[in-house]
Amino acid sequence: MNGESVDKKIINIGIIGCGGIAKNHAFSISLLENNARKIWKWKESSQKIKPVLYALADINEEKVDAFAKHFPAKKNYKGANAGYELINDPDIDAVFILVPTAYHLEYVLKAAEMGKHIFLEKPAAFSSDDIQKMIDARDKHQIVLQVGLVMRSTSPIYYLKKLLSDNKDKWGSLTNIVYSDSQQKPYTNDPTHPSTWRRDKDKAHAGVLFEHDIHDLDGMISIFGEVDEVYAKVKYFAGYEGIEDSVAALITFKNGVTFTMNCMWNDINYDCRKYEIFFEKAKIRIIADGRDEKLAELYVQYLNEPEYEIKMKTMDEYFFNQIGMPHVNSEIPGPYYAEDLRFINAIVENNIESEIKAEYGKYVHEVIEAIYRSNEIGQVIKFKPL
Repeated sequence: MNGESVDKKIINIGIIGCGGIAKNHAFSISLLENNARKIWKWKESSQKIKPVLYALADINEEKVDAFAKHFPAKKNYKGANAGYELINDPDIDAVFILVPTAYHLEYVLKAAEMGKHIFLEKPAAFSSDDIQKMIDARDKHQIVLQVGLVMRSTSPIYYLKKLLSDNKDKWGSLTNIVYSDSQQKPYTNDPTHPSTWRRDKDKAHAGVLFEHDIHDLDGMISIFGEVDEVYAKVKYFAGYEGIEDSVAALITFKNGVTFTMNCMWNDINYDCRKYEIFFEKAKIRIIADGRDEKLAELYVQYLNEPEYEIKMKTMDEYFFNQIGMPHVNSEIPGPYYAEDLRFINAIVENNIESEIKAEYGKYVHEVIEAIYRSNEIGQVIKFKPL
């Protein structure tokens, strides 16, 4: 798009990195392409918006070929310079950078320089300083930069904000949030978890908190705001240097809310996130089981009344209304679709910060680094951005 008005009928998208997460985004892009007229129907009739998966790139030729069988693209780039060749393609308007974290910064800076809008999977980078370089490049080149903090496009998170607001007086004070997450190790090279690079510190930087539960920490930050202090214990049972597989953290927000996190990678065939949110007179229970048919389940109990479930359809409809797109079909499943929709919409609206600001990625990174620091020194860290 490169700064031009959005009369353009096609937004050509290139994907760099044809791994597991790329399948989710490619599927979402295909849904957006097929539903574009309905999604952007509120635009003037002269403005025809259609995102298209235009190109694929990966250093591994076999991955590109296998990926293209399911998600064919007009152009395929293969080999060591594939990502840069895709970025240099003048026909491409936006890139999805879906490679190991170690390579994010160089790709982002090059893509921004070439005027490409950027969707960047989390974690954004190895350091807060590197994320700031990305933000500076976004501002300099006036391109959209959105980080894949998927919880910010998850309808239960939005609905949780509504529940907290609507029942503030009825339920009493929020006393504690207890969170646990168990995920099968994602680096074992089995069909479910093929990302072997996640056990390599040089490519991944860190483990379960940095690579996985960054989502949930960021989701809580999106609701409760700034962090006041952290205290944590981090362990390395699998023996991979710098790649933690156990984190127990106590996080206090500046508004007084206490959030405990227990994050684990293990060998169990079980992927499940659980939240229990306690008030003086009520409780909320959220379950997101990666092996279940439901994306998430949210239950509410007030005093001794029977627990009841908030249906996903209700939460989805509320979410799309909140982001200003109530006409979007809430039957289309999944937060990847929603975050990709918001990325394309940021391009359409010429909103370079996007609703999912890169600054959010920087902030959660700084909180995670404070958690690691707390473990190193065995003390509470009064949080200050790095």
